[in-house]
Amino acid sequence: MEPYIYKYYPKEDVQKMLTAFHAATGMHTQLIDENGKIIFAVGKPAEFCRLFVEHLPPGDSCGKQHVDASVQAMDLGESYLFCCHAGMYHIVFPIVTQNTMFGAVVTGPFLMEEPDANVVLDLTKNYEIDTQSLLKMSDATHEIKVVSPELANEYSLLLYYLIGSFNMNSKDLLLKNQGKLFQQSKIGEAIHKYKTAGEREKKEYPVELESRLITKVKTGDLAEARKVLNELLAILILYEDYSVDRLKVRIVELCALLSRAAIERGSDTNMVLEMNDRLINAIMSSDDMNDMCYQFQENMDIFTESLFFSSDQSSVSIKKATEYIAAHFAEEISLADVADEIHLNPSYLSTLFKQVTGVSFKEYLNRIRVEEAQRLLLNTDYPIMHIAVSCGFSDQSYFTKVFKKHTGLTPKQYR
Repeated sequence: MEPYIYKYYPKEDVQKMLTAFHAATGMHTQLIDENGKIIFAVGKPAEFCRLFVEHLPPGDSCGKQHVDASVQAMDLGESYLFCCHAGMYHIVFPIVTQNTMFGAVVTGPFLMEEPDANVVLDLTKNYEIDTQSLLKMSDATHEIKVVSPELANEYSLLLYYLIGSFNMNSKDLLLKNQGKLFQQSKIGEAIHKYKTAGEREKKEYPVELESRLITKVKTGDLAEARKVLNELLAILILYEDYSVDRLKVRIVELCALLSRAAIERGSDTNMVLEMNDRLINAIMSSDDMNDMCYQFQENMDIFTESLFFSSDQSSVSIKKATEYIAAHFAEEISLADVADEIHLNPSYLSTLFKQVTGVSFKEYLNRIRVEEAQRLLLNTDYPIMHIAVSCGFSDQSYFTKVFKKHTGLTPKQYR
């Protein structure tokens, strides 16, 4: 009976691809099914592995470990380099369709340094292997390919791009999982920061962060919008005591804010509301906090890239203005300087800036400067005066006034 995986992926194409990978790397490469059974292999199997499997206890197998590593790769969102129970390195890439793993490509074994006696002696700590077998296995280690860590990484990337380009479902899922893990780590860092600092004990709703998020989205600053979003989500998780149901309500409220901002910017109302309905339905039907957070980030990206900055010339102009501000906020820049840079009349730019971002040029500039000051106060020991000047403020008194207006704290209290 033909392996199930070939119902989705043409047998001849898969085998040609794995043969090409083997020819380029010299690595033994095999296709396994979801249970770890070898479907196809190319290259000479390692004698060391044949000798080692004879000493595995019942219930343990290389196939089982390959499947476990494939699941790990699926969760991590990338090719996975792992060390097997025999101390040998392998690289695995899962093959996925509709969020289901149908198998994987496994390449290896290989070593990352020249073998010595410890390679086989270490095995005796966990397995009962007689002396004669150990000697044979020791001889066999010298036939195993030695690959530098740098080259192993290149092989991993090659497998990712080769199989991923053929199997876009796998690649898309891995990229999504990668994004989820990254966002989870950033939200986790923010939660740890607030807990360590003893903040959020008063359960204050983060209105200021909410406003910053909308401004970042309106100005097309996607990278900063993601940073603000993750911090905002971290605070909301704390604010709602990790309640999934209450977090849903807060995220739906944010959906409404983004939708309203999009419509105010002239986006097609029906399209915005349709997107909003789909997102809200997805949020409300999910019971996974991490999944809800990532779904909202994905839709925020769409709002930012597709809705706010299409062909609208005023949006393009403000995007150029905010990019210039981001690069020069530490200098003595004025509205006239920015207007000159993007070839607009200062008065017109002032009006346009307020219309698009919802804040004045001066308020936006100060907000960018305060955000940088917050980062420096938390992560450096620089004197406050030094931070004030490096963020574009001419004197410490004015810096303190602006900082307190935006954060509710003086720079000293914030630190």
